[in-house]
Amino acid sequence: MTQAGSPLRVLMLNYEFPPLGGGTGLACRQLLQALGKKPEVEVDLVTSGLGSAAVEERMAPNVRVYRLPVGKRDLQFWRAAELARWSLRAGRRTRSLVRAELFDLCHCWAGWPSGVLGYRLRRHQPYIVALRGSDVPGYSRRLAAWDPLVFRTLSRRVWSRAGAVVAVSSELKTLALRTSPDLDVQVIPNAVDTRLFSPGPAPDSFTVLFVGRLVPRKRVMDALEGFRRLLAEIPSARLVIVGDGPDAAPLRARCESEGLGRSVVFRGNVAHEDLPNLYRDASVCLVPSEREGMPNVLLEAMASGLPVVTTLAESTLLQGNGVVVPLGDTGAIGGALLDYARDPVLREAHGRRSRQIAEATSWDSVADWYLELYRAVARRTAVDTLGHKGMSASA
Repeated sequence: MTQAGSPLRVLMLNYEFPPLGGGTGLACRQLLQALGKKPEVEVDLVTSGLGSAAVEERMAPNVRVYRLPVGKRDLQFWRAAELARWSLRAGRRTRSLVRAELFDLCHCWAGWPSGVLGYRLRRHQPYIVALRGSDVPGYSRRLAAWDPLVFRTLSRRVWSRAGAVVAVSSELKTLALRTSPDLDVQVIPNAVDTRLFSPGPAPDSFTVLFVGRLVPRKRVMDALEGFRRLLAEIPSARLVIVGDGPDAAPLRARCESEGLGRSVVFRGNVAHEDLPNLYRDASVCLVPSEREGMPNVLLEAMASGLPVVTTLAESTLLQGNGVVVPLGDTGAIGGALLDYARDPVLREAHGRRSRQIAEATSWDSVADWYLELYRAVARRTAVDTLGHKGMSASA
């Protein structure tokens, strides 16, 4: 362990980081920005990058970022070959860093592939695993066939040797406990930058906003069908779809065949710093997903003063600031949107409540939470090491 008075040294592993990836990368960047203001900690992040060469950069005097080339074909959608390439190159880089420097612990974003690297380095320093979503068996439909064959066994092994396991939401913790019922899982949620995301004036026309990857789990077709029901009553309404993915082509084709081109706007991938204006131009945020960990889109929409319509019935973010509809019930989606379109007083009240909830969290407080966890894991490991040495000496 680092000597008393010296900064805590943290090796951080995350296969995605802006501009690559989605919510996990964004949350990692926000946490690092908060940790960058705390001189009592130093962080080295190993992640993915664009281009064909490795790049080292400084986010802050105490935060270094190593971007490794992975041959990324799509900014947000990950392929098995890309994850394998990152695992091999990140494994080499982390071994090199560990040989050259002393770290107090390793923070692994997701149980795999990052958690697997932390597990392999466990003899050098303890590691913590931060569960994010698809890394938890049972979360992703895309990985369902592999869960009983590979991921349940792999997850139990990686989680069981971790100094701590953290989930981004209570719902994800519950799902993780199905794989490992005796696991001790803490919950540390995401936060949102309430200075970047803030309310704007009411738009001229009723605008529904969807932000996310265009993949089956996000149920964007349900959003489109629910919007069609709204459009039948409010012809001036608009649906803005932000994001890209394999469902983009069929969604565009359906809009074209049904003559929705003037009412549905596809914005594609939008830089995170450009999102606030899209939220400010919206009337309501729609999140019709099958499952989420702690969706950044909800937090960003709430910080922007928007009411939400969502299928995430178990989300702790819903506290009188939105409407929960049954999964796949496009009639209920359309009905909830119509209620907001017809009742601006309700829309304003729920939007105001959203902002209040968002203001109750901050990345600075989340960073303090993680710092406390880092210290506890490092301290516990140091005590265990001393105890082991004492036993060896007495023997």
